Amino acid sequence: MKYLFAVLICSLLFFSCGEKQEQPSMSDEQISRVMADLFIADAATNGLAGYPKDSLMHVYFKQVFDMHRVTQEEYEKNLRLIAKDLPRMKRVTQAASDLVK
Repeated sequence: MKYLFAVLICSLLFFSCGEKQEQPSMSDEQISRVMADLFIADAATNGLAGYPKDSLMHVYFKQVFDMHRVTQEEYEKNLRLIAKDLPRMKRVTQAASDLVK
């Protein structure tokens, strides 16, 4: 019984220490570039309202994702992953802002 308990404890320690957090599939630079282009696409529709703005934004955003060869889902997943590291997220958004300037 003691042996079984020791094996169980060792197994739990091994597996808990061995877990790695999922890493983004895109580099910080790639995320910043997509983000900057999304800022520009959003600004291009500034002043529009209603259905035409929503439709145009959808088209622009799709073009941005196509240009960068990434899906919206992949981009959003990467954002969620780096959002867990606030200093990193700040660097990425600052880099995107700098690209727009």
